[in-house]
Amino acid sequence: MKFLHLADLHLGKRVNDISMIDDQKFVIEQIVDLVNEEIDTVLISGDIFDKSIPNTQALELFGDFLKRLNDTKTNIFIISGNHDNSQRLSYLNPLLKKANIFISDNFEGKIQSIQVDNDICIHLMPYLNPMIIKNYYPNLDSNDYNAAIKKVLDSITIDRKKINILLSHQFVSTKGIILSDSEQKSVGGVDSVDYGLFEKFDYVALGHLHCPQKAGLDKIRYSGSILKYSFSEINQKKKFTIFEFDKDKNLKLSYKDIIPKHDLVRYRGYLDQFLDEKFYSKIKVDDYIHFILLDNNLFDAKKTLSAIYPNIMILEFDNEYTRQKGFTLKNDYTKEKTIYNHFLDFYKTQIGLSIDSKKKEIVREIINASS
Repeated sequence: MKFLHLADLHLGKRVNDISMIDDQKFVIEQIVDLVNEEIDTVLISGDIFDKSIPNTQALELFGDFLKRLNDTKTNIFIISGNHDNSQRLSYLNPLLKKANIFISDNFEGKIQSIQVDNDICIHLMPYLNPMIIKNYYPNLDSNDYNAAIKKVLDSITIDRKKINILLSHQFVSTKGIILSDSEQKSVGGVDSVDYGLFEKFDYVALGHLHCPQKAGLDKIRYSGSILKYSFSEINQKKKFTIFEFDKDKNLKLSYKDIIPKHDLVRYRGYLDQFLDEKFYSKIKVDDYIHFILLDNNLFDAKKTLSAIYPNIMILEFDNEYTRQKGFTLKNDYTKEKTIYNHFLDFYKTQIGLSIDSKKKEIVREIINASS
C-alpha cells in the first residue's frame, strides 16, 4: 500500500493580502493526478483551512477536493490542526466514514484508531494542547506540553504485529528543526514535544511546520505546506511525501516536487536592473516578488515596476537614507505581521513582560474565532 502524506493546506489563506486560492487549486490538480497514478491512501495532517471559520471559496475547494479524491477510491484520513475548528471539520463524519473518508472527531479524551486492513492501523491525533487534555486528565500540569502529549500517546493501544501510523499536528522538537514565519513558536519552546515520544509508531505523519523535514528520525516527518506561505520560506523546496512498507515493515520514502503556479521570490538591486529586458526575460515576471531597491531618491517605483511585474508583494528600500536611520523602508501594502504578533508586541509594551503560554492560547482562540 502506497501512502501520500500531506499537511498545512491552509485553504483560503491570503499572503500579503493576496488570495492564494487559485494557487491552491493548481496544487490540488497535481495531488489528484498523483493519487490517480499511484496512491492508495491519503493522509492530511491538519491545518486544512487557514481560519477556524473558513470563507466560502475555501469550503467549496475542500468539498471538491474530497469528492475528487473519493472518486479515485482511495482511503482518506484527516486530522484538524491549530488553524482548524475540529467540531466544524468533523461534523459530517457519520456520512463521510461510509465513503472511506475519516476525519478526527473532536477530542474527548482518547484517540481514534482505524483498521485499514489486517496489517495496518491508523491513529488520528488532532492538534492538542495541555488545556484541552487537562479536561480529561485533571491532575495534569497545564503548562507541561511534553507530559500532556505523552499522556495521550500512552493511552493508544499498539499491536506490534501491525504497521502503526500516527497523524499528529504538533511542534516536535529536535536539533536542526527548520521554522518559518508562518509558524508560531512560543518563547523558550514551551509548546514543543520531544520526538522520542513517537518512536513506538512505524510512521508519524506530522503537520504544523511548513518545511518538509524529518523530526529526529526518518519515520517521524513533516510533509511541509503545499505552498510557500511566507518569504521566510523562499529557499524551501515544497514536495509531496510518499511512503510504503515492504513485507518486513521496512519504510521506503520517496518525493515528488510540487510545482507552484506562482513562486515566492526575492530580488535585490537597482531599479534600472529590473526594468532591463535582459533581466526580466529570464525570470517569471508573474511570480510573487519581494523587491529590495538600493536606489536613492526614487519616485513611485512600485507603479513603474508593476508595469512589468503584476504580483509585487513587498517593495523595500535599502539605501543611504535607510542605512543612516538603521532600518529598511517598506511600502506597507504588505501585511506580513499577523494580528497575533501585533498583540504580543502591544502586550509587552504595555505590561513590560512577555505574555505567558496560557494567555497566548486564549489570544489565539479569540483571534481564530473572530477571523
